[in-house]
Amino acid sequence: MKLKYKDKLGKTIKYFSAKESRWGYSLLLRGTKHFGYYPVGKEHIPMSKAQRLMEDKLGKKLDLPHNSMLLDAGSGEGNVAIYLAEKYGFNIRGVDLLGFAVKRAEEKSKRLNLQNKVEFHAGDYTKLNFPNKTFDGVYTMETLVHVPDYKKALSEFYRILKPGGRLALFEYSIPSRENLSPEDQQTWNMINEESGMHSLPYFIHGKMPQILKNAGFDNVVVENITPHVLPMLRKFYLIAYVPYILFKALGLQRKFINTTSPVEVYRRLKATDYWRYNVITAVKR
Repeated sequence: MKLKYKDKLGKTIKYFSAKESRWGYSLLLRGTKHFGYYPVGKEHIPMSKAQRLMEDKLGKKLDLPHNSMLLDAGSGEGNVAIYLAEKYGFNIRGVDLLGFAVKRAEEKSKRLNLQNKVEFHAGDYTKLNFPNKTFDGVYTMETLVHVPDYKKALSEFYRILKPGGRLALFEYSIPSRENLSPEDQQTWNMINEESGMHSLPYFIHGKMPQILKNAGFDNVVVENITPHVLPMLRKFYLIAYVPYILFKALGLQRKFINTTSPVEVYRRLKATDYWRYNVITAVKR
């Protein structure tokens, strides 16, 4: 049975609000909910440093001048927005579904005296209150996969961007179903359902340029940086492996999806193109 929009939204909120998610993001990633970037030869740098390098990659991909106005779509606890504001001088408005995350983001910006550079709002970024042509740039950091309707999100991004405005999406993609075994299909179904990744099934390898062109964007460029992300996925795999064995024996994979996902995905990557991490840029016509 297909879920209604509000039910999908509720599933995503439930995933990010679950104790496993909150504890994992807090203890391992200190509230920053995205992968890190590992340059060749630096696969053993700390996760926090790799995350800053990923944020630097975002800042460079946006390629916008100081004081540009950006939307952080799915801003979480505000770490990415705050870093970009401090290092690149951007003005940023963050929108996130989770009230507790928005509150923490506001507390951080106040503590760092950045209220004049960053603002955070609770809400659904497929239904924004900003006027047309407000922003010079929009970015997502692993959040578009979670929206109930990616087409609505892209339509909103297009509406609020100024002509020539830049879009940067740091998002996953997966193989088409016909290229997966029945077992691999079932595993992706489980991961998508339990982690509220409602849009990921549509982000098939190689399809993102057409998806963005259909939404009105030009100059679409997709960079597959999976090799530079694998060191962090491998760390998650090693941390999760022993608990995963226990949860699998007890039939609890769905209940502990953050433990299940890195093990199931990482071990398949050795043999198949099971998952990609993409950096996608585009420009509003």
